[in-house]
Amino acid sequence: MDATLEKIENSEAFFNFSIEAEKFEKALEKSFKKNINNYEIPGFRKGKVTRAVLESKLGPEVLYQDALDFVVPEEYAATLQELELEPVGDPDIEVGYIEKGKPLSIKVCVPITPEVILGTIEGLEVKVPKKREVTDKDIERYLEELRSRNKKVMDKFDEPASPGDTLTIDYKCTVEDTAYDDVIDYKFMLDLSNPILGFEDNLLGAKKGDSLSIENHFPANHSLKQLAGKTARFIVTVKKVENIQLRELDDQFAQEVGKVKNLEELRINAKKELVEMASLRSTNILRQAIIKAMLEKCDVTVPEFLIMQRAKDMLDQFSKQLAAEGGDIDLYLQMTHKKPESFKKQMWEEAKNAVKTEFILDKIINEKGFEISEEELDKGAEVFASQIGMDKGNARKNLGPLVNKVLFELKAEKAIQYMIDHAQITIE
Repeated sequence: MDATLEKIENSEAFFNFSIEAEKFEKALEKSFKKNINNYEIPGFRKGKVTRAVLESKLGPEVLYQDALDFVVPEEYAATLQELELEPVGDPDIEVGYIEKGKPLSIKVCVPITPEVILGTIEGLEVKVPKKREVTDKDIERYLEELRSRNKKVMDKFDEPASPGDTLTIDYKCTVEDTAYDDVIDYKFMLDLSNPILGFEDNLLGAKKGDSLSIENHFPANHSLKQLAGKTARFIVTVKKVENIQLRELDDQFAQEVGKVKNLEELRINAKKELVEMASLRSTNILRQAIIKAMLEKCDVTVPEFLIMQRAKDMLDQFSKQLAAEGGDIDLYLQMTHKKPESFKKQMWEEAKNAVKTEFILDKIINEKGFEISEEELDKGAEVFASQIGMDKGNARKNLGPLVNKVLFELKAEKAIQYMIDHAQITIE
């Protein structure tokens, strides 16, 4: 095997290798034996045609793909070992012209483990806000949210929709000559002071089963370009109208919802939970400040392939969260007044920093020699299993390869804590 490393650029390796003619010939023969029963050649019984006849009738190319699948992965792996490269993604492989009796040339571009240059991670200077104290207003706000989460939802049947009601609708949207996909079972609160769809006022007084044809002209500065300055027609079917009734905040509510004796005890528990949340929030703020300072001190160039992959994963997860709440990306952008371009740029930057952070932390872990005890790994596996809805029993074994993810995260936490312990922290 003849392998040549051309260059390493932006954490991508570009190299060539060749496959000897004899090896490729053996792969072709293997491909022929695998596929011989798949071809019907006039004058020959199925499976009895010779390779020479097959290639003369259908061309030698008929055997190439399987032959390449047999030989290229093995030679590719051997080349990586010879060139001492550690790939972190799938390769882009280009096969050269195939000529009988001659070596086969292969060109490869593959993302590899990037070089991390560590700066001084001790003495990182960070500024964090003072931990916010829990007030009586915070407790009352918490209890109101608890009331909202435990509200009574009453079907209004034939009664008309009023402000504050929750509606479930199907609708079709046509903007000039463009028809968009139907939206099914969209649920939202009828809030005329903060319209989301743009035609809520037309639904005031609507009843279950009503079908409405609504025309809406959007302003020229509308956040969604496909709607800006255009007239849209909505065909809306009202499937359900529900009224939200909040329960009284009293001892009975505390007993049923909070599983405590009375309202006063519920308030005490609420304060404890809010204090814990405030402490966790402060910890997360400090962690993010340390990670940001670390990124500024350390240098690493990560392959765009990995950033794109991470951005896609983040976008998919975010889309699922929005879908669970009855929304989508377009609706989110409209509500937050964000432009698609700025949203994509923000997602890309977050993905890039996330990937860079992992490689830098891995370098710190190896440099400092952080280790995880068996007990720590067992506990970490149990926590992770609970987070993904898996039974905690024998979690470490049941997680399989995912236990490596747990192991890295535990070591990463030690690396972050090390930087926190050696940082210069200013409380603002």
